[in-house]
Amino acid sequence: MTSTVGFVGLGNIGSRVVAHLVKAGHDVAVYDLNTAAVEAAVALGARSVSSPVESATKAEALFLSLPTPAIVEGVVTEVLSLGNQGLIIVDHSTIDPDTSRRLAENAQAAGASFLDAPVSGGVQGAEAGTLAVMLGGDEATVKKVIPLIESYAGNIFHIGPSGSGQAIKLANNQITAANIVALGEGLSSAVAAGVDLDTAVAVLTKSSANSNVLSNYFPKTLFTEERPTGFALDFMHKDLGLFLAAAGKAKLPTPVTGLVRDLFSIGQRDGRGGKDFTSVVEFYEDFTGIRLQTKGNDK
Repeated sequence: MTSTVGFVGLGNIGSRVVAHLVKAGHDVAVYDLNTAAVEAAVALGARSVSSPVESATKAEALFLSLPTPAIVEGVVTEVLSLGNQGLIIVDHSTIDPDTSRRLAENAQAAGASFLDAPVSGGVQGAEAGTLAVMLGGDEATVKKVIPLIESYAGNIFHIGPSGSGQAIKLANNQITAANIVALGEGLSSAVAAGVDLDTAVAVLTKSSANSNVLSNYFPKTLFTEERPTGFALDFMHKDLGLFLAAAGKAKLPTPVTGLVRDLFSIGQRDGRGGKDFTSVVEFYEDFTGIRLQTKGNDK
């Protein structure tokens, strides 16, 4: 069945999710400050609207894919003032669990629903329609939006109550960031000691150090000449900050994440904030003078 939905936030992930929703036959009203992104979505069959509130007008569900908790909260507050009874807000942004819980309470008071629904899989997953979606909220509301989410997700998880989707997403990003830093340090050490990078990668991808980052993400980003940006270093720095704040409220010691975030802070200082988050590894390249680019990616 087709649905009328709104979509606010047409970045690397949102723009590709919209494409899948349109392809599935849904009426999608889109809004973004980036006019070029809106025009691209309209070219695919979406409708342009003038505000987040207008995107939610007459919509059964409103999807968000935005950069910060403050922006998400501002949009949700504005949309709830519309009084669209029964509206389901599905937030694909990565924010903190406390904000998600508060917005869910505000939505319920306004006669609407709010689900935290962060995603994983990056640009490649969004392009292929295989994203992993981590939903936090009540089961009945989750069931209502799953048919929509299935058009662009390969794995859909109902984690638990409001905020739990964000909690697992922040853990996912913390683990990924730590993995990237560890790989950068280990690979740089091996190459500095005289090991060929391609050989090192071939061995590690068949050993206990293998991970999705090493075998799948690095070959498309860090190991290439271009090093395209799929997920900006600035965004990972933000997510690590959210993880540390949440862990601090739980009085959980976080010595690993503190060190990892420091390296991302150095990346920001050195002007890498807009580059892919794997560029944090360039910290080690600065010391060795050796670029971690595999021979298969030489030009």
